[in-house]
Amino acid sequence: MNKSGKEKFLYRRSKNSQVKIQRGLNQENFLTNIALKSIFLKNFHQLHNAKFVPFAGYEMPINYKNGIINEHLRVRNQAGIFDVSHMGQILIPLTQDNIKSLEKFIPLNINNISSNKCHYSFILNSNGGILDDIMLSKITYIKNEYIYIVYNSSRKSVLEEIFKKTVRNYEIIENRCLIAIQGPESFASLKEILNLSQNMNFLNIYVIQYNVSDIIISRSGYTGEDGFELSIINKHAEEFLTKLLQKNIILCGLGCRDSLRVEAGLSLYGNEINENISPIQAGLSWAIDKTRLIDNSLNCSSILTEQLNSPKSIKKIGLIPVNKTMLRANMPLCNEAKKEIGYITSGCYSPILKCSIGIGYINKISDMSEVIFVKVRDKFEELKIEKIPFIKKNYKKGDVND
Repeated sequence: MNKSGKEKFLYRRSKNSQVKIQRGLNQENFLTNIALKSIFLKNFHQLHNAKFVPFAGYEMPINYKNGIINEHLRVRNQAGIFDVSHMGQILIPLTQDNIKSLEKFIPLNINNISSNKCHYSFILNSNGGILDDIMLSKITYIKNEYIYIVYNSSRKSVLEEIFKKTVRNYEIIENRCLIAIQGPESFASLKEILNLSQNMNFLNIYVIQYNVSDIIISRSGYTGEDGFELSIINKHAEEFLTKLLQKNIILCGLGCRDSLRVEAGLSLYGNEINENISPIQAGLSWAIDKTRLIDNSLNCSSILTEQLNSPKSIKKIGLIPVNKTMLRANMPLCNEAKKEIGYITSGCYSPILKCSIGIGYINKISDMSEVIFVKVRDKFEELKIEKIPFIKKNYKKGDVND
């Protein structure tokens, strides 16, 4: 987008393509010609037969001995453990100066949000494009109030440069692992280890005591299932995971984390969202505090307001092939005239639906009732448009029964 709010489209394949869809698969996630960092528990994962791949500058487990499909089904039916310590964590003192600085590029009213509640939001550029999607909370930690933000590993250098220039006395957390326990049995397993007796609903976040230290724990995740994410001091993390494994929970890698989030219709930075796509274009306007759009302190409020009040130019859709075609990111989408009208942002095999599924963008002017095809080499395979998410989400929105 340019500063007038009009869209600057990136053509998908060649100068002859007419697909006016902004795209941006983050190829940097899988670059191997850079020195890779190791997560703190790498040796622990090696002992448990992890297969590693480069991801966002880190060596990360993609799966374990059970395989991606078994890990996926275990999370849907029981529970699984993910080490997501490659992600960024930051504590920012809850001062009015810091709030004013953050609200220049985060579309939340930070003063008005509740403490001990996670909020999905964005770091936006001046054109309304998404520099990163984040989870932001207000917590009390060591008797002081902080803004706690979790952000993507692939965007660490971008965001940390922004934080350096805009907020004061912040702490980038480097001595904690970030562990996600996901699945319908996650609470039952954690309850005994952490003595969870308080009622925690979806997106609640607390600081609790564990092993003469503390854990920042939220009821959240990236799978569509009930689950928790825990920030735990490095030296206590291995012991904690060992206790969890004794509860018949298995370790899971990035492979099934991706297929789980695609089934749940969740966006991935570099695929569904990037700095050329706004939350409104990505179908995420629900995460914007609309009062901020009349507040000129947000760097892109006028552009977002214009987009909200204008017909959408692109639409995010779910896709299932009529035949057995495997859908992958970057595949072009075409209409019956074989004209490109969009592209696939994410694709994978769904162990629940037992077929390939995909998420993509098409031109909003496309007739939603027309037949859509995916171009696979020189062939055109028919697709069905499906609602997102592909499966029912199972977040815990009621009280937890002790």
